[in-house]
Amino acid sequence: MCRYLLNRLAQMVLIVFVVSSITFFIVRLFPGDPVHLWVGGHPTEEQIEKATEDLGLNKPIYVQYISFLRNLILLDLGVSIRTKQPVVSELASRFSATFELVIFSMILAFVIGFPLGLLAALKSKALLDSFIRGFGYIGLATPIFWLGMMLQILFFGILQWFPLQGRYSGFYSLDSQLIYTTGFILIDSLFCGQWDLFFDALRHIALPALTMSFGVLGVVLRTTRSALVDSMNEPFFKTYLSYGLNKVETIRSSAYKNTLIPVSTILGLTFGLMLGGTFLVESIFDWPGLGHFSVLSILANDFPAIIGVTILYTITYVTVNFLIDIFYGFVDPRIIK
Repeated sequence: MCRYLLNRLAQMVLIVFVVSSITFFIVRLFPGDPVHLWVGGHPTEEQIEKATEDLGLNKPIYVQYISFLRNLILLDLGVSIRTKQPVVSELASRFSATFELVIFSMILAFVIGFPLGLLAALKSKALLDSFIRGFGYIGLATPIFWLGMMLQILFFGILQWFPLQGRYSGFYSLDSQLIYTTGFILIDSLFCGQWDLFFDALRHIALPALTMSFGVLGVVLRTTRSALVDSMNEPFFKTYLSYGLNKVETIRSSAYKNTLIPVSTILGLTFGLMLGGTFLVESIFDWPGLGHFSVLSILANDFPAIIGVTILYTITYVTVNFLIDIFYGFVDPRIIK
């Protein structure tokens, strides 16, 4: 087990190193001049030279790369060219918003997708099965940006059930109302008994989370159904049925275990899909997270911020998959041998 975990940790470090290095060189190819963004409009030659020196852009590319790796080890990602603030501080202030949205969306996708997949497997080849699978296909085929805008038009513009953008209404003061500050407004307001803020935050996160989870829901649904149908065709399942157990009892007692590994695999993959989806969803709903920050940084050629977000997303993704690999070992110890 220890050897297995060490091997996975080594792979994580290698992946972060490779992705960080590739991102470092790619952002240098972006059009535009970060120096002019740093100094502002109508700079003098002296200001340009000083800004180039401050940003380290006057050094050879290999020197910049070595300096980047050294600073990365020290968790120093530099200063955002657009906001003039340390990149680490910018990421920390937006981390909770993005991951509250991603986690809530994943919970929503699995709470809806897993039972629907189970129901489709129980009604395999029936009309209900075809309907549920068709719903999954719609989820996979629907463009995320189109769905987000349609939800805004319907639930904000027409029905006025949910707010258009943001994490919470502007009249709430989080510093004065929340005692616990994990950064996740839903959790903090719940622990502090601030029910008005809790339901307000819940209404704000509903549309972005539904937009992000809709496509993932289709993946979870189809994976669950496929794994359960395969299990139901195994000899052990037919043996259980011969003893008088019905399908639901058999699935609850044993068959569902065969779905844990494929569904867990989908969990890791869809987490990456949702991280990528934050770029669009946060921009559509003006969600103050890392995705929205990344889009603005890309448009401004803010390469320290772009590299910082990429590294953070990479570390988060490989960490989640590392935890899933550990879970594999508990579900089926043969995997780690």
